[in-house]
Amino acid sequence: MKSKHQVEVEKYCSDIMKGNIKSGTYTKKAVQRFISDLKRQKEESFDYTFHPERADEVIDFAESLDIPDIEGDDKKLKLLPWMKFTYYNIWGWRHKLDESKRRFRAAYIEVARKNSKTTSILFPFILWDFLETDAAESYFVSKDGLQASKAYKELLYIIKSNKDLKSVINETVTTITYQNSRIAFFSSESVGIDSYKNSLSVIDEFHAYDSDKVVTAFRYGGRARKNNLVTIITSAGNDVSGPCFAENEKCKKILDSRANDETYFGIIYAYDEQDDWKNPDNYQKANPSLGTFLKKEILDIDLEDALLTPSHQNDFKSKTCGIWTSGTSSWIPIQKWEKNKNIKVDFNSFEGESTIAAFDLSSISDFTAYTLYFKRDDLYYAKHRFYIPEATVQEKFKKDNINILGWIQQGLVTVIPGETIDTDWLYEDVVADSKIYDLKEVVFDKWHAGELVDRFESELYHIPIVRFDQSLKSMSGPTKAFEKAILDGKVVDNNPVMLWMMGNVEIKVDVNGNYKPLKEYKSSTKRIDGVITSIMSFSRYRDNEETMMNYTLQDILASI
Repeated sequence: MKSKHQVEVEKYCSDIMKGNIKSGTYTKKAVQRFISDLKRQKEESFDYTFHPERADEVIDFAESLDIPDIEGDDKKLKLLPWMKFTYYNIWGWRHKLDESKRRFRAAYIEVARKNSKTTSILFPFILWDFLETDAAESYFVSKDGLQASKAYKELLYIIKSNKDLKSVINETVTTITYQNSRIAFFSSESVGIDSYKNSLSVIDEFHAYDSDKVVTAFRYGGRARKNNLVTIITSAGNDVSGPCFAENEKCKKILDSRANDETYFGIIYAYDEQDDWKNPDNYQKANPSLGTFLKKEILDIDLEDALLTPSHQNDFKSKTCGIWTSGTSSWIPIQKWEKNKNIKVDFNSFEGESTIAAFDLSSISDFTAYTLYFKRDDLYYAKHRFYIPEATVQEKFKKDNINILGWIQQGLVTVIPGETIDTDWLYEDVVADSKIYDLKEVVFDKWHAGELVDRFESELYHIPIVRFDQSLKSMSGPTKAFEKAILDGKVVDNNPVMLWMMGNVEIKVDVNGNYKPLKEYKSSTKRIDGVITSIMSFSRYRDNEETMMNYTLQDILASI
């Protein structure tokens, strides 16, 4: 006989798939994955089996807890269907050969604020592990020390509200212990955590973290454990250069079946790309608790504030709508930039086709960008190379973007030996590309480019070298054309370095309506070099498009 929890979860899944509950793409895909896996468990090649009774006991435990923030006389926690769905996945799936071994070792749950994600999921998770795991090492991680202290006090209150728990636990300033188990509280800046063999770690509001060192340490530290689990619960954020956005992308790849990890559970509650953030009808997609303790009137007040105060809009989009933004930047929404992210591009297939190259040298110790643009089937394709001096790698990792080391390993960023940019590397890449593609022009900004331009003109004399004026008046038209192409879905650029740089752009409009990409201030480490070279290359391609077409013999005969 099915438990009431199982009936509720099954109805929730059915309502999501039938559209009875308004939901976003990655909520539907998480539910579809669950339904598909229930069918797959009958296959010999599928290593996991579902045990709803295992999840039921964790849910029953959670709903036995007294919660201080609940209104009324009954302080017991009451889990909503979307929460139970999460419990069913994380606690219900087991290994076929060993039912005591859980399937999922990593979980990513992204949901808007005010939906009780910490109280209803993180606190029960960590308490269950603490009480049920032998020699448990259960860790709760917050953004900073103040938040960690707050979490400690809230969890301690929940424990002390239960007379059975209160009688068996002990407490220190930052730790709760029971027999040979403990719960400890950390901040994202905590050091010396590599030696911990955590059984369960919960990471709260990961979007606010500057580094993924805690998550990485706990994922590796728990490998020796049979049932280690690292659970991230967060809302969307305003920094695409941070570790949380990278985790968001990983989760989407798994739910899209573009990557495979059977031990990773993920679900994202968020608006879809085409959704109007100003339309209250979309609240449900990012706020699965709407209509229960989360009242529509509360979100209406937040929306009204965002409409009246433009500086609050990014916060509303991320924290209420689940839309990732880029801080103060509001030029190109991330969702628009990523519209064609699923298009696979093989630049080897562009061999012999026309292109325009553009480079921006920046300063001698900073990023240098080099971009090519191609066109095929009414879409424009961007290919980039980025260069940084070897001596600045660690500094850029710490101050610019924590993903830089990964980009170097993937070949997206080239490290040039020494302390400054050696333009020979860029020159050789341009020469190599001129032998692969039909390179029509090399476009440059005059800043720091004098010697390199002289070399191009003397050694690559058959290729026009074109200076690109970057004054506000001259850049405005090309910037607007590039912007329109992006918003129209005509640009294919899946380079993650460019995603970061696009998110760093600010736009300031003069009295004549002119604008061009800018950094937030001159000395900012938020690089936009690839944006500049993209506009240069794209603009020159568009200006020369008719003469850039690659005609085949068949095309010529057909025209005759």
